Amino acid sequence: MSNKKERVYKSQIGSIPKIVNNFKPKTDNQKIFHQKICNFDNQLILCHGIAGTGKTYVSIYKALQDVLRRGTPYEKLIIINPTVDVGNEDKLGFLPGELSAKIQQYNESTFTILDKIIGKTRAGKMINDNKIEIGVLNFLRGTNLENCYVILDEAQNVSPMQIKTLMTRISENCKMIIQGDMSQCDKYKTNGMTNYEKSGFYDVWFRLQGVEGVEHMAFSRGDCIRHPLVKRILKTYEDEHEIDLVNKS
Repeated sequence: MSNKKERVYKSQIGSIPKIVNNFKPKTDNQKIFHQKICNFDNQLILCHGIAGTGKTYVSIYKALQDVLRRGTPYEKLIIINPTVDVGNEDKLGFLPGELSAKIQQYNESTFTILDKIIGKTRAGKMINDNKIEIGVLNFLRGTNLENCYVILDEAQNVSPMQIKTLMTRISENCKMIIQGDMSQCDKYKTNGMTNYEKSGFYDVWFRLQGVEGVEHMAFSRGDCIRHPLVKRILKTYEDEHEIDLVNKS
C-alpha cells in the first residue's frame, strides 16, 4: 500500500473498540506478531509456534479489534480448524450461519478464547450476526474471501492442495493468518514417523519465502507461557530430529 493510501485508510477508521480483556503482550514475540498483523501490507501471515505461545489468542484478538472497529474494511472474522475428515482435497470451505454440532468439538479452544476476549454473550451475538463464522474445510471452491479476516489454525494437519485452495480465495480487503505447530503434525505419520513434506503448512512456509505481501512469524519454545511444569513436561518430549522451522528458515 502506498503511503498516501495508508494515510487515507488510517484517517477513516474509528477508535479502537473496548474489548473485555485488553491485550498485553506477555513475550517479545507476541508483541512482534501483533505488530505484523497490524501492518496493512501484510495480507498473508504464516505463524509457527508450539502450543502455549499465544499465537491463536493474539491473532483472534487483533482480528476482533479490526472487525469491531468503525471504518476498517473488515466485516467479519472466519476461523477455520481442520476436522478429522478433511482428507478429501476437493471439499474445502466454510460453513455460514449457525454452528454445526458435528464441528463444535473441534473448536472448543476457539470458543474459550472468544469468551476470554469479548465475553460469551457478545461472542454469541457476533456469531448470530455472522460477524464471526466458524469454518470447516468444505464448499469453498468458487467463493471469494473479501472484507474479512481468515484464521486457519492447526494448519500442520492440512494438505498442500487444501492450503493452496484456501489462499487462492483471497480477494479485496482480506487478511489471512495461517498458523500451525509442526510438532503436532499427527495426520501424516507412517510407522510413527512424520512425513513433514506432506503437510501443507510445511510446504507453504518455505514456498512463500520472500513473496511480497506474505510475512512469516516464528515463535520459539522459550515463548511458551504455560505453567512451568507444563514447560518442563514438554521439554522431555523434545526430539533432536523434530522439525524446527524457527532455526531452519
